[in-house]
Amino acid sequence: MSLTKTKRDTALATAASITPGAPGMADLLARNGVEPVFRSLEAELRGEIAEEIPSRWIDVAAYDTADQQWLVQGLDLLVRNAAAAGPGFDGARACSLLVDRVRERRFDPAISGERFTYEILTLSSWLESALPAGLAVPAAPARGRLDELYRAAAAGPFDPEALTAALLPALTDRLGEQLTWWTSGPAEPEDPAWLESTARALQAFVRDGTGLITGACADGPLNEGFAFERDVVGASARPDDDTSRLGFLRRQVHLMGRDPAYGSALDAAGYDHTRADAADALDDLLRAWLAGDDALHELVGGLLARTPAHRGGPGGWIYVPDLPPGEGWGPRAAWRPYVYRLMLHELLHRLAHPRYVAAAAEVADPQILDEGVVDLLTCEFLELSRADPELGELVPDDVTAGYGTSGRAAAAIQDLAGPDNLKAAFFLGRTDLIGLP
Repeated sequence: MSLTKTKRDTALATAASITPGAPGMADLLARNGVEPVFRSLEAELRGEIAEEIPSRWIDVAAYDTADQQWLVQGLDLLVRNAAAAGPGFDGARACSLLVDRVRERRFDPAISGERFTYEILTLSSWLESALPAGLAVPAAPARGRLDELYRAAAAGPFDPEALTAALLPALTDRLGEQLTWWTSGPAEPEDPAWLESTARALQAFVRDGTGLITGACADGPLNEGFAFERDVVGASARPDDDTSRLGFLRRQVHLMGRDPAYGSALDAAGYDHTRADAADALDDLLRAWLAGDDALHELVGGLLARTPAHRGGPGGWIYVPDLPPGEGWGPRAAWRPYVYRLMLHELLHRLAHPRYVAAAAEVADPQILDEGVVDLLTCEFLELSRADPELGELVPDDVTAGYGTSGRAAAAIQDLAGPDNLKAAFFLGRTDLIGLP
């Protein structure tokens, strides 16, 4: 089997085809029994440490026959292809992962062919190791340009008064215009059943239709029982509290404050996110804005229920707008495609590897990696979904990445490091492949 699951994965595919499992495994199990075959394969995968840790047979013995056969045939497949996984492959971990994930299996080795093979390579972490094995870290001069994108342009101490004068009036006007669009819309919310069914179809498409690397993280949400449709909820149910208001305002300030149209106000005010306590100083200023400006406080409260958001970490609600806007926003026919795009964007946030998320928080402009890259991937996956029979009609006519200067910097990172390197960083945590620790 070639690792080329879609045309886009050619650069990430290994040169050699996967060596299939041994023929006649069912007969071998019938003659010798499952236990000796399992122990032999387990020891071979573990290598030198096989004698140092107890066998997992005590767990496997309790599985039913179908689960045991899935597991043994999966281990046989891994033994035959371990060398092709690259130096990062951990056979002991792979074996334990399969033992622990057997209850989540979807495909029968006797009838599922490549789907079974892909399932084993994914759940065992083989793909997680093999896909980036042939990628190289950025070299000069690309590395130097990447460093510039991650470094702060600001100089001097942070001046809260300068940021307030430069940004707060324009921010208030912009939020007021946005709220007018929304409050003039119909009061009836979007059908929750549509949100649920779209979320379910979207997760299946992202898992199966966007390339091998998207779901290659063995410990990632797509392999850990995550169900997008259970976590998606209308933004009208979003909590209106101090934490939510601060998070909303922070996002708006980072977006507008990097925009040359607003004088690159964050840079001009000396804000450097990489400095100790800089983020706290900015949050203190934003809290003061909310406490001292009744108009801003009301605008933020009104928009919370109409904008997307997600809770940090691997779980929690994912909020998407469910109150349609008025005519000033645009044609009603564009509403569901708009929500679909936001749902895909929010799903990708959930799939970001924890190491990537941590690295994004440490660069001068976190929005480059946190939002700009996510929107780049959103646009790519939107275009791929045009051919999907269930989702294709929801793809907007115009698919263009946003987030202003942060979005343009994200595109530059993709050009400098390469699209495969960027995906390996985002989905697998290989941040070294985009020039970060």
